[in-house]
Amino acid sequence: MKPDFTKYSLDELKDVESVIDRIQYPERYELVKKLIAEKSVEVSKTQKPELEKEEALRELHREYKNQKSKVWKIFRGATLMFVTFRVMQYLDWTIQQQIIGALVVFCIYTIILVGLNEYQFNKFKRNFGKRT
Repeated sequence: MKPDFTKYSLDELKDVESVIDRIQYPERYELVKKLIAEKSVEVSKTQKPELEKEEALRELHREYKNQKSKVWKIFRGATLMFVTFRVMQYLDWTIQQQIIGALVVFCIYTIILVGLNEYQFNKFKRNFGKRT
């Protein structure tokens, strides 16, 4: 009984190729090699657009991240914290209240910044398909 290699997956065909007796079954070996070549082409055709899109998305993500200046964001946060600290001094808060207040404002700023960044990137990702 001759096995039907056409129903085998690419991995199964590779396994068969590695264990088949080439001398005893040369025609089967050639058939397996031919099917491996055909299935490899099929797999590469189906995966190629997905891989290209994934690589393009990575490239656009790198481009997106390079546009955002982290130093500028940190500087704005530090400036906001300093202004908050000075306003609290003006209101005659104690030093501990000023420090805690400035840190709370900075934490809120950071949370908002991270949330906005995530929102912008998700929006960027949704619009990615329209750009390609």
